[in-house]
Amino acid sequence: MHWVLGMLPLLLLAAAGAQGAAYPLDGRDVVGFTTFRTLVYEDTLAKVAEQDGIGYQELLDANPGIDPWLPGAGVRIELPTRYILPAGSRDGIVINIAEYRLYLFLEGRVVTFPVGIGRGEFRTPVGVSRVVAHLENPSWTPTPAARAEHRQNGDILPTVVPAGPDNPLGRFALRLSLPGYYIHGTNKPFGVGQMVSMGCVRLYPPHIEALTELAPNGMPVRVVYEPMKLARHDGGVYAEIHTGPYENPSAEELTAQANAWAEAQGVRLDASALGRVLAERTGIPVRIDK
Repeated sequence: MHWVLGMLPLLLLAAAGAQGAAYPLDGRDVVGFTTFRTLVYEDTLAKVAEQDGIGYQELLDANPGIDPWLPGAGVRIELPTRYILPAGSRDGIVINIAEYRLYLFLEGRVVTFPVGIGRGEFRTPVGVSRVVAHLENPSWTPTPAARAEHRQNGDILPTVVPAGPDNPLGRFALRLSLPGYYIHGTNKPFGVGQMVSMGCVRLYPPHIEALTELAPNGMPVRVVYEPMKLARHDGGVYAEIHTGPYENPSAEELTAQANAWAEAQGVRLDASALGRVLAERTGIPVRIDK
């Protein structure tokens, strides 16, 4: 597979659903477009998420009140395909745990994919590492914790799980310099966009194949936890707020953070608009300035 990074805006979803979505940066802090989909009777949100290359939880958050299993024919849902970029350097891979999403900054463009993250006591750690190896058809050596958990469920794991349909790493993996952690594919795509792993980061199979081509050894990987992202865009101020999977800051804490950011930027926020987006936390960028 070879990607042509000169295409604009590089919507690669089925372009995008199959292989992710890429956009030129051009100094902007908000990328993507608002998109919608009208469902047919057979649709579930899980099915739509996988078909359109979107994380399951982010699709739920963007459409509050919609029954995920029986949404109904003719129901119009919003696809969360517009993003405020994470704060900080735009170099290499940035994973925002709070929104279940990976951003790859490459050659003046950003490519983005939904991810599955660590659950419960196996939280994906925040920090900086780098890609150290590319693996195709990797075997999996279960950790003692993984073996114990599977044993409790009546599943006795072998010492090494070979490549194949039973391997949770999928067909491709990037090993990180942080010992024991990978960005990898999966044999259970439904888990993308959820807390499902024992700390590693999971991608849909076509997405990890694409990422493996684009991310060389040595590329930096920065994992952050940003439930709220703020940006100036097209003459306005936008907020994108998520219900964090681990810690979920209060409305008061996020309001103070937003006001401090606005003061530093020299802009004025609309308190009512900010209050609404804080209450809803749909993960959709919303304009909040006066």
